[in-house]
Amino acid sequence: MIMNDRQKLSVVILAAGRSLRMGVPKLRLPFDDKHTFLEAITERYLDFGCLDIAVVVNQENRQEIDAGKLDSSIKIIVNKHPEWQRFYSVQLGLQLTNPDDPVFIHNIDNPFVDKVLLQKMAESLSSDKYVVPVYRGRGGHPVLLSPSILKAILQTTGHSSNLKTFLKSYQRINIETSNPGILININTREDYRKFTQLP
Repeated sequence: MIMNDRQKLSVVILAAGRSLRMGVPKLRLPFDDKHTFLEAITERYLDFGCLDIAVVVNQENRQEIDAGKLDSSIKIIVNKHPEWQRFYSVQLGLQLTNPDDPVFIHNIDNPFVDKVLLQKMAESLSSDKYVVPVYRGRGGHPVLLSPSILKAILQTTGHSSNLKTFLKSYQRINIETSNPGILININTREDYRKFTQLP
């Protein structure tokens, strides 16, 4: 089954980390003169055509979101246990998406969304597999998960699971890209300084 209808895609944006190394919530970092990281990411996925956009935040950074600048269709869910790590945040976000539709998993610390790449990933996905963009042999973000994987994630109990380890049980589809932005993670003030100097 090849996915080629982008209107049946969703995204979970992970923003529940405490951003201790950055010192401020990453979701409100300026992306450009008009958008924060969160606003830029959600706007790109809306433009791409995702039906469900779920943002997972923690209790502290929930108040940092300017709801007036986000599309009313975007759903926010609070992770009250960020110490349970990323896998739990993914589970929370998936509760707000259609379980029968593939879902992109996107980290807030990577504000770069390539519409052409998203389309290529969607067209390459097949049942029981997941798609990863690859730049010069290195896998990056976002990843696109098939519905069967999503259902398995939701059925997983406990709080010790790791998404990367979990996905090793499934077949991975690599999509080559010339965009090095898929590898960028902005975790520190120095990372952000370098980002602001990008052309």
